[in-house]
Amino acid sequence: MTQVDSNPPKRSGKMTAFFVVGAILLVSAVGMSTATQYMHLHFRKLPVPLAKQLKELPDHFGPWVEVSIDEGLDHDVQDALATDKFIFRDYIDSRQVTQKEIDQFKDKTAKERRMLLAEIRVRKPLAVVNLGLTYYTGLADTVAHVPERCYVADGYEPTTYNIESWDVLKDRPGDHKLRYIIFEDSTPGRGSVTRNVAYFFNCNGLYMNDSIAVRMRLANLFEQYGYYMKVEVQTFNLSQQDSSRIMNDFLTYLLPESEKCLPDWNKISTSGAPTTESVEK
Repeated sequence: MTQVDSNPPKRSGKMTAFFVVGAILLVSAVGMSTATQYMHLHFRKLPVPLAKQLKELPDHFGPWVEVSIDEGLDHDVQDALATDKFIFRDYIDSRQVTQKEIDQFKDKTAKERRMLLAEIRVRKPLAVVNLGLTYYTGLADTVAHVPERCYVADGYEPTTYNIESWDVLKDRPGDHKLRYIIFEDSTPGRGSVTRNVAYFFNCNGLYMNDSIAVRMRLANLFEQYGYYMKVEVQTFNLSQQDSSRIMNDFLTYLLPESEKCLPDWNKISTSGAPTTESVEK
């Protein structure tokens, strides 16, 4: 007599569940794609070219005169920076130094210029400002290299951290604020150096002080394009009051020039296309 298995096979039930789940995922994918197209959502940002390359920034604006030479970066450093759109420059205030002191930088190597600048910085610290501009585009989830991380990694400790409203930003679109940080050298034997650093961003046409706010603006699904530029200025061994005054003065002359390099966001946001066909590689 043949014995009948009292436990029915479960394979068909599992296969049915598999196909049901697969069908749900397929419908969801099609639905998401349809919704994305219908609502014009953009999960990836297309790059936006600069209107002018940053290296075209003038070597002087107002009383501020560039005394450095635009140099490249080591391959590893540039890889870490994650962009090839950048300038790092030193400017001196012609109201604080003589023409002879400015002229001595002519025909000097980058190393010789740094030595001359260090001498002026010791004698006239109010006359020197360091500038860094870095431009990123086509990203939606990253804001790289804010001083809070980079300087600490280099052995500096923030002793003052403020979010401030400076005159230079009050009439410009955005939140009208920047981040001001004083860093003290915490590396034994390197010599005590105070770095006064101020920074902010221009992201899709708005000035913003907060890297998280920049990420949120870049993540706007209704925007097809996205960019941001970090503006960072620095003085050495100055009081907070003097440093803020000098950097605000410098930025007052800088921003009208640096804005000429930025894309016309009003045109991009209304026409849906950047000013040129592609970002220069």
